[in-house]
Amino acid sequence: MSTTTTAPARPRPTIGWARQVLRLSRTEFTLFVRYKTAWMFLALPLFVSLMTLQLPNDEVVPGFGTSDLAMVASISTAGLILGVGHPSNVFTARRESLVLKRLRVSGVPQTVIFGATIAVVLLFSLIITALVAGVIFALSEALPRDPLMLLTAVLLSGVMFSLLGLLITPLVRNAEAAQMAAMVPMTILLFVGGGVIPLEFLPETVRQVVGLLPSVPAGEMAQAAYTGHDVFGGFADAEEKTLLGLWAAALPSIGVMLAWTVVLGLLVRRYFQWDPRRP
Repeated sequence: MSTTTTAPARPRPTIGWARQVLRLSRTEFTLFVRYKTAWMFLALPLFVSLMTLQLPNDEVVPGFGTSDLAMVASISTAGLILGVGHPSNVFTARRESLVLKRLRVSGVPQTVIFGATIAVVLLFSLIITALVAGVIFALSEALPRDPLMLLTAVLLSGVMFSLLGLLITPLVRNAEAAQMAAMVPMTILLFVGGGVIPLEFLPETVRQVVGLLPSVPAGEMAQAAYTGHDVFGGFADAEEKTLLGLWAAALPSIGVMLAWTVVLGLLVRRYFQWDPRRP
């Protein structure tokens, strides 16, 4: 009597979280550049930046006028427009076509699924930032005094607004409705973020209130990074700071963005829908 032995099955190799995000990010990048609506989201921040050239350019801090500072603040609109517009659109479409459900069943962690899309938003936000910085340099030969602070503002705002975009998806039934719904917070935050209407034109009380909104801190950090001045309390008493002093002045703005990121992340975890909405 013969017996057969079966070789033990080899365990499947595990792939690290970062590697999974990188792999899925490549796919997200390819889909992004093929998606016509995504190109509109890329063009809008550049359009907003060019709109600031129509503003008067009276000097506010040494070397920077009103128009210059508005263009610098408009750098934050890249993360806002891409973050709110793109994830809300594509995740709604994928949810209704059961793509998200298949991804979840396949065992891909939700942090990887979200992280890949957010990574693409951050990549294109940085590209737009570089383009706007090139325009600023061409017009005034100005470079940021603290590039790290500018980078921090772009990255934090990109993550924060991407979470806001994800939070829109449970509210709508299809991609078309997601585009319309995303325009509401996007438009409001654009106009009060300092990139379209400089905050100096607002009454002080209103300015203090809108300063707690997620779009304002990123714009103020960009202005501080470029000018080297503490502009977080307004331009009237803006003082030139050392790099360490500038980061100390930026801590409240960083805190506001981190607080919004945590709150939005918790809301996404609680309310995000993976299954299609029932009629």
